[in-house]
Amino acid sequence: MGWTAEQSKILSIIPHFTGAFSFIGSSSIIIMILRDRRKKLSKPYYRLLFAMCVFDIFASVALGLSTWPIPEGSPGVYDPKGTVGTCSAQAFFIQANIASPVQLYVECL
Repeated sequence: MGWTAEQSKILSIIPHFTGAFSFIGSSSIIIMILRDRRKKLSKPYYRLLFAMCVFDIFASVALGLSTWPIPEGSPGVYDPKGTVGTCSAQAFFIQANIASPVQLYVECL
């Protein structure tokens, strides 16, 4: 049993907003860090936060695009507009977001 057309539409539209909010939040944190970079980037806490925000921006954009990068004509997908290349690029950036918690984990060892 799959999603109804209305559910697919809603599940496709919501990430556009949440991705934008995440992008704005991560960008704001980066701007706050860079405004006082001498003081803040000298501390490991802010360097970790900065790196995590950079990776989060990539993932926010990729997730915010939602179903748009999926190849046109894909069955059961609401409003696909992309190609195999755009779909692969989106998958790369979503998977690259794994680097953020892995980086934090490795540095905590």
